[in-house]
Amino acid sequence: MFFSVGVETPKDENTAYGMIVPAFSAYDYGCFSAADTQDQIAPMVKEAILMVVEDLVQNNNVSVEDIKDAGYLVYSVNPEYKDFDSWVMVDVDLSEFEGKPQRINVSLPDTLIKRIDNAVKSSGAYRDRSHFIAEAARHELKQ
Repeated sequence: MFFSVGVETPKDENTAYGMIVPAFSAYDYGCFSAADTQDQIAPMVKEAILMVVEDLVQNNNVSVEDIKDAGYLVYSVNPEYKDFDSWVMVDVDLSEFEGKPQRINVSLPDTLIKRIDNAVKSSGAYRDRSHFIAEAARHELKQ
């Protein structure tokens, strides 16, 4: 999942980059991090996001599918985030919080399986056939 991350640029060499992930404010959570260098921004904020998601899932019965990010265009115009002069999108794999994978036996027409496999190969958005089917199921269950 992609998260919008506000980045506050340090004012001097003794100050770190400050980061915020506003998506969690919908759950009355703050998600903050800091990094000494630009190349540490993504790993440090990913660690913070994973810790917040873990707590949301374990202690607040929030499903990973319920977590939404409104996008940096929404957050960047919010006066609450005026100190964050840059915005980046960080991709964080939340699959570890979705539960234990289980094997099931599903029968599908061979032509449909070929179409799924072609979509997996061509899009790059899916890890494999199972990931494709899981994403399609999530999409249908949201409606």
